Amino acid sequence: MQSIRLKDGFPGEIMYVVPRPILQAARSHPLISPLTPTDIGWFPLARYHYRERPAGAPEHILIFCADGKGWLEADGAKLAVRANEAVIIPQGQPHIYGAANEDPWSIHWVHFLGATGDYYVSQLKKGEYMLSIDPGIAAALQSLFQTCRDSFVANFLLHRMIYASQALHHLLGQLFFNNRAFSPLLRSSHFRRIDHTLIYLHNNVGGQLSLDDMVEHSGLSKSHFMRVFKEQTGHSPMDYFIQLKMQHACKLLAFRQDSIGQIGLELGYEDPYYFSRAFRKTIGMSPTKYRRSNYN
Repeated sequence: MQSIRLKDGFPGEIMYVVPRPILQAARSHPLISPLTPTDIGWFPLARYHYRERPAGAPEHILIFCADGKGWLEADGAKLAVRANEAVIIPQGQPHIYGAANEDPWSIHWVHFLGATGDYYVSQLKKGEYMLSIDPGIAAALQSLFQTCRDSFVANFLLHRMIYASQALHHLLGQLFFNNRAFSPLLRSSHFRRIDHTLIYLHNNVGGQLSLDDMVEHSGLSKSHFMRVFKEQTGHSPMDYFIQLKMQHACKLLAFRQDSIGQIGLELGYEDPYYFSRAFRKTIGMSPTKYRRSNYN
């Protein structure tokens, strides 16, 4: 039975705790208030690591297990934590966690506060604490943890705290919205098909693709394709394609001297007046006015 219990003090560990008077002053800053890292660290090979908080922590906690094994106990259940898994513990949630006796974990961890932090934590259902990590983003997450930690090397200066907050934004964005192992949307085979169709549209922005062309490329039924496409982009397939064309037209108008008709033709519009009407409807001004606005 393990008898040694350590909160910290592991060989090679890194830990920064923002002094609370500095933290309180910094949290009034508009770039720090929404997402504020309050404590952050790296515990490599953290043998005998153990933390128990009967009343929870005053901040949300994110733990990323980079190697080895550990465990979390919350709501009367004990969960195993393995490499490439993360744990999110909401503010005020009673919990106990620690390293496994055999193959103890190496963990990146951060405590954080703020409305943006509350939103990210709310992405897990109540009573869920675990997130699997797609191997494709594991290195990026570790790098972002390091970036956030390194922000405090030169003391807790305001501009470094702002930088740490922005790095944490990026880290949580990766974890929740660029993580195929967690996001139901990214895991979906339908998402991958729509994702491939979006690339297909980008690669054929100068073409005259029909809805049937898009459906055939996706491999889905027409009704299913249209529903999933709208769910994932907020637009119908043809509206999305037109917006894509007009965004490309904006770049051509700003950086090239070709005539309006030539640019329209390059984007699949043989009638320059039809191109101009579509551009005005999408962008809110004529191609000529848009080009003039970029030169003034």
